[in-house]
Amino acid sequence: MNFITLKNFLKESLLLIMAFVIILISFFSYFTYQYNNNINNYLEDLSNQYEVQYNITYENFYMLSQNTFYGIINKPEIYNLVKYAFKNDENTQSFLRQILYDRLLSDYNRLLEFKFKQVHFHFPDNTSFLRMHKPDKFGDSLSDSRFSVKEVNKTLKPLDGYEIGKMVDGFRFVYPLFDESLFHIGSVEISVNSDFFDKTFEQNFGVDTHFLIKKTIAEKRMFPENFKEYKISYENSNYIYSEKVNEESLHYTDSEFYTMDEKNLISSKMQNNEKFIISKKYKGKYIAIYFLPISDIEGNKNAAYMVLYKHSDLMEQVNYNYFKMILILFLSTFLFIFYMRYKYKQMILDKNNDYMLSQQTKMVALGEMIQNISHQWRQPLSVISILASGLKLKKECDILEDKEFYENLDGILKNTLYLSQTIEDFRSYFDESLEKSSFNLKNTIKQCISMFKEELNINNIVIIENIDDIELYTYEQELKQVFINLLKNAKDFTKEGVIVINAHEKKNEIKIEIQDSAGGIPKSIIEKIFEPYFTTKHNSFGIGLGLFSSYEIVNNELQGNIFVENREFNYNFKTYKGACFTIVLQRDKL
Repeated sequence: MNFITLKNFLKESLLLIMAFVIILISFFSYFTYQYNNNINNYLEDLSNQYEVQYNITYENFYMLSQNTFYGIINKPEIYNLVKYAFKNDENTQSFLRQILYDRLLSDYNRLLEFKFKQVHFHFPDNTSFLRMHKPDKFGDSLSDSRFSVKEVNKTLKPLDGYEIGKMVDGFRFVYPLFDESLFHIGSVEISVNSDFFDKTFEQNFGVDTHFLIKKTIAEKRMFPENFKEYKISYENSNYIYSEKVNEESLHYTDSEFYTMDEKNLISSKMQNNEKFIISKKYKGKYIAIYFLPISDIEGNKNAAYMVLYKHSDLMEQVNYNYFKMILILFLSTFLFIFYMRYKYKQMILDKNNDYMLSQQTKMVALGEMIQNISHQWRQPLSVISILASGLKLKKECDILEDKEFYENLDGILKNTLYLSQTIEDFRSYFDESLEKSSFNLKNTIKQCISMFKEELNINNIVIIENIDDIELYTYEQELKQVFINLLKNAKDFTKEGVIVINAHEKKNEIKIEIQDSAGGIPKSIIEKIFEPYFTTKHNSFGIGLGLFSSYEIVNNELQGNIFVENREFNYNFKTYKGACFTIVLQRDKL
């Protein structure tokens, strides 16, 4: 019973449930789209901003290197010292190196303020002459480790870009040196270390930055003692970095920051020399991480990566708003489920109430049916009694003839069969079956009329039947209950009058009318006629459930419509007025 009720409830509420699910999915999809769109747009804007910032920073260092070269270095008192030292003895070179160092020291200290730590002079054969940052390191050949120096001394053209050197990695701005006769006398490098570059980036743009350099290139080019100062990157084990964690503001270099899937993604994209940005939540903060590939002067496209970490308040706000929307959808779903549960319980309660009302209606009708049975049995029982008494008397007087004996027995059997059929007709009214079945509407109406045959005759009520032969497949017992309620109602109010029953089908619409001639229903109560416990009879004759039960059956069980109106009609040249109850059924809904 409960399963059937739940099944019917779900069937009735299908459109509402589907509408809610569609709305829920639509809102969820919209909020998710907006969330992803906002995050992606923010990350894309951030990527473009970082790339522009990188180019601006690099351009600033490039302009500063040109100003340094042409304003400080490219002077006879500077480059002639390199010229005279080339291919001279060691003592002379040491003497000239010291003079060059002393002349540039003041300018070099000012350059340090602009992060230019390296000012390095080289002979035409790529031998180091003077490192201003390491004046005691000289005389080593740069041919195998410094492509930029070798290329400038070869092409005699300036060259700039990122390069990993023997001591540090950085951005090199290398210029050829010529004397007054434009004779090539060597080259000079003005460089900024990558750590100075990223600190400048941090100070100017408010992000945490550090460089990852390719381990294989650094191991090949750097002095061993310098290579040992670098650490394996947690982003990608094929890269190293030189930053000291305790000196950094927030570089997320611990081993737990990245998941294995994130590390695999980063490694794959770095291997393919891709620039990319990812976002994640770490220790309650939303972080945007941008990876910018940096090619070196020699053409190695992923020789280094600049990694920028940014704690984003905007992403935190977007995620918070998205969480609120999801929470609202969750609460809406909870409330909808609560509402549907309440509605289901209410439906069960209504069903139980309807069932109780139906049973009350049948119990009320039961007394009336028993009364009808007594009326309809009275004449057949009288006939049986008379025939039996006549047989007994004639048999005692020995005047009973065979023909009369059989005729009387036939009369008794005929009336017995009538009594049995009456019982069967009334029994079918109380059949509890709720299964659909095929039946003939005309036969069903006639069975209902037969229950009131005796009372109709006693009250001189004429039944006029205009009923088409209509085959139906629906709940016959429910429809019988409606007909009996309406016929009983018409019979109770009609005295020596006419009841007209019409039943026709047109375009799959079945219309059944039961019209009495009792004068009609007062306008003041006609709108309330189908309400429960509303009765037009005296309290001792009715409790107002018949018409309400009929309304519920037609509208809810049979998916039809029932209404009442006062109407006049003519019969045998006489005009009558009464209430006409009309039932409209749609074949496709039965």
